[in-house]
Amino acid sequence: MSNTPTDAVEVKAPIDLMAWCEANKAGFVPPVSNQYLYDGKDFFAMVIGGPNARNDFHVTDSEELFMQLKGDIVVIIREGDRLRKVAVREGETFFVPGGVPHAPTRGPGTLGLVIERRRPAGEIEHQQFYCDHCEALVHDQAFDCADIVEHFSCAMEAFWADEALSTCSNCGTRVCKPMPVKRIEFEPEIRIIREGEE
Repeated sequence: MSNTPTDAVEVKAPIDLMAWCEANKAGFVPPVSNQYLYDGKDFFAMVIGGPNARNDFHVTDSEELFMQLKGDIVVIIREGDRLRKVAVREGETFFVPGGVPHAPTRGPGTLGLVIERRRPAGEIEHQQFYCDHCEALVHDQAFDCADIVEHFSCAMEAFWADEALSTCSNCGTRVCKPMPVKRIEFEPEIRIIREGEE
């Protein structure tokens, strides 16, 4: 049992989640489009608005829980040597085990809640990029991520700006900075359409 006196602990009022999203929507900007809802000692929760404009994969030892609040998204996961697109519909939850590379792809007007464990200092996580043409691993950056909101965006920009780093050594295709997602088609198969495509 904790020795902390209960009168020293602040218990905050409940949050109207959709009202909070509306009040903070200006912060949902690509590439990642996320804002902290709760930034605690043991875990943190982020609300992520669409569209996003990213093509990186996140890998960590900890688990992540996705809850889709508004609209449907796709989470691309790495299984063995292949990529698989998983549709996460409005109202659904999706659990990503530790060690699974995953890339959430969000269209305009979507809102999701993601809950993650707070990583202790020194725990390493990864940001990976895979080739759009041959699906080979192009770059794997390991880091101790103190602030996921800031760090991910900066690391992505640095990768996209470095031609040598962002070129696939397997087939020579460059992994370029993606445009924001314009829409996602789910039938007859999942297709992610970005601004400027078609």
